[in-house]
Amino acid sequence: MSDIQVESLVRDLAFILLMGAVVTVLFKWLKQPVVLGYIVAGFLASPHFHYLPSVTTESNIEFWAQLGIVVLLFSLGLEFSFKKLLNTGGSAVVTAMIIVIGMMCTGFAIGHLLNFSHMNSLFLGGMLSMSSTTIIIKAF
Repeated sequence: MSDIQVESLVRDLAFILLMGAVVTVLFKWLKQPVVLGYIVAGFLASPHFHYLPSVTTESNIEFWAQLGIVVLLFSLGLEFSFKKLLNTGGSAVVTAMIIVIGMMCTGFAIGHLLNFSHMNSLFLGGMLSMSSTTIIIKAF
């Protein structure tokens, strides 16, 4: 990596962290879920919101998105407890199955409405199912 790429990554990280901090404080003050605030912060930091500076390049957006997913899943893994899972019993399994199947079907239906192929609709359903379940777990 060249110095220019590293400098833009560091500048983008500073902007993302600052945006996340401001939105976190705002959403805690408004007594709203912080996860929703993170989604809003992501939109505000994107190139689609023209009133603020944004992350510089699409490759930087992809890099920070992938790193964020790794950190999110790692933190969920650290908090995961088999004892807690066994204590909640069947209700947690039923709830998780309903959420996963519901989001899978919703994504599949949306894919068909957007004229995606069956396979692409299935992948859309799977992506929505995984991401929504991860966000719900983090919110709890």
